[in-house]
This record gives sequence, C-alpha cells and structure tokens, in this order.
Amino acid sequence: MSKFSVALVFEDGRCEHIRVDEDDTIYLACLRNKIRILTDCLEGACATCKAHCVEGDYDLDDVSEEALSEQELEKRLVLTCQMHPRSDCVIEFPYASKLAIKQEPKNWTCKVISVEKVSSTVKRLDLEINRNQGDYLAFLPGQYVNLSVPGTTALRSYSFATSPHDLEKVSFFIKVIENGSMSSYVNDRAKVGDSITMTGPFGHFYLREPVRPIVMVAGGTGLAPMLSMFDHMIESKTALYPIRLLIGANEPSDLFYLDRVENYKSAGLSLISEVAVVKGNSNWSGKVGHITNFLRDELVQEEADIYLCGPPPMIEASERWLIEKGIDQKFVHSEKFVPSRV
Repeated sequence: MSKFSVALVFEDGRCEHIRVDEDDTIYLACLRNKIRILTDCLEGACATCKAHCVEGDYDLDDVSEEALSEQELEKRLVLTCQMHPRSDCVIEFPYASKLAIKQEPKNWTCKVISVEKVSSTVKRLDLEINRNQGDYLAFLPGQYVNLSVPGTTALRSYSFATSPHDLEKVSFFIKVIENGSMSSYVNDRAKVGDSITMTGPFGHFYLREPVRPIVMVAGGTGLAPMLSMFDHMIESKTALYPIRLLIGANEPSDLFYLDRVENYKSAGLSLISEVAVVKGNSNWSGKVGHITNFLRDELVQEEADIYLCGPPPMIEASERWLIEKGIDQKFVHSEKFVPSRV
C-alpha cells in the first residue's frame, strides 16, 4: 500500500506533516496523528471539513453539491473526510491550528556546526539536527522555524536557506543588526557545539508546484527561502519553467551568494537574475536604486507565480505595483522580514 506525505498548513502558519495511506481519508489520517480537524457529518454533506488542496493529486468519495460546488471543485477545494491522496499533497485549512491540535509545535535539538560571515551585514548559521529524536524534520521550501538564542530566552524566526531534501545540515542567514539578540550571539559568542532549539515549521510562504513561469523579488536575507526553493526544484526535477529573480541590497558589500545563484543556471534552472543596490560605489558597475524600481511590464506579460521576500517597504512597494498591473493576488506570495532587537 502506498503512503504519501501530506503537509497540513493552518491559518496561523503552523505546518504539520503526516504520512497517509492511500486507502485512508485525510480525516482518518489526522486522527491517527492526534490532529482533530474540524468535521461534523463525515459523509461529504456538511462542508465543515472543507479545505484547499494547494498541491498534489487526490480522489474524492461522494460529496454533495451543496457542500462542494462545481466551481469549488475546479478551485481544488476538498472535503477532507472524503479525500484520498494519490501523491504527496499540501492542504491549507481556513482556521487556526489550536482548533485541531492540542500539542505544541515540534521542537528539534540542534548543534551549531558553523558560523560564517557571507557579507558585511549577514552571517550564515549552519545547524546539525540531533538524529535521535524519533521523528523526521519535514518542511516546505520557503518556510521558516523559530530558533532559540543561546544564553537568552529569546526566539527568532528564520527561513530555511537549504533544501528540504538534505537534512544533514540546515542553514539560515542572520542579518546582523545593532543590539539584536541573535545578532549579538552570532557576532560575539557563537561556537561550534552550541545547542540551539528549532521549533516549527511555519508559514504560508512556500513554493507552489511550478506550473507557470516564476518571478521572484528578494531583498537582503530574503534570498534565503528562494535558495531553498531552487534546491527543491532541481532535486525534485520540477525546474520546468523560466524564472526571473530580482535581488536587492543597500550596498554592494551587503550582497552574498551571487555565485551560488549563477551556479543554479548550470544545474538546470532556466534562471535570469538581476541585482541592484540602493547606494553604489566606484567599484560597482551594476544597477543602482531600489530593486522595486526594476519591476517592469515584461516581467508579468504572461501569467506567473510571484514570490516576494524581504523588508516590509520592498514587499509593500512590490504589491502596490502588482495591483496596479491588475495581477491576480492568488498568484502573489509574500513574506516580510522584520528585524527584532529585544
């Protein structure tokens, strides 16, 4: 009997992965995993268990048209009490996780294996996950976790910069800011062997199945989830459509991993990248200006999935431009990176 990995993403961003037998409904598989998704009739008639299957193949048992209309079926809405997965799936639920899950999000004990400066303002933190924890880490490319800051009670949120397929090591980019809790740690006292707790994963910002061209705008460490997405597309052999990536930074010295972006092209991605800095210098011959200044009609001449990640002003300017261009918001996915100092 086939088993499939199903990601359950709730309205508050919490994400749980479960394994589902092909003969099971999502509802039954959730019960076996102590997840009580909202249900009532269990006969496909009441629509209480309605959700959105964002990705994957599935079959539905009998459902009433009153519970699930033809239009909703076309939009991939499902009744989870009648849904049988036929591949790995991602399902979004329109309510908070606390209504279905009593347990706290999963914690993962990790060990610091490297801290490396990758630009004038960014450090890369590499962690090894303790393998003796009785469960496996699963996340969607683009999602984030909360990391404990050693020596404090603080938690900080960071997006994975590595593939969900390679769990020997997970990496995160830390923007170093004055008096920042995690910044002070990675700058002043981090050492190999330190213990860090990772909680999650979380987030609605994740790669949707590539079925059309992709446009990405990354500001600063907003490049991290894009790298995770690229790795996944290559490893899952879903790099089938052209990608335009716009990378922005304040100054040339803030830029990092541009060589890795170039390497993706030879690894199989049909990727065109552009880089801009707000303030150039005598050694910079590239574009100067906010990266949002380089959004233009040619990028959205055909239907595309659009991913925006970076500081709030960049996200907001990009979203305004996309709205002005009449882009359907269902194709726009964004994640704001807000620095925290306390």
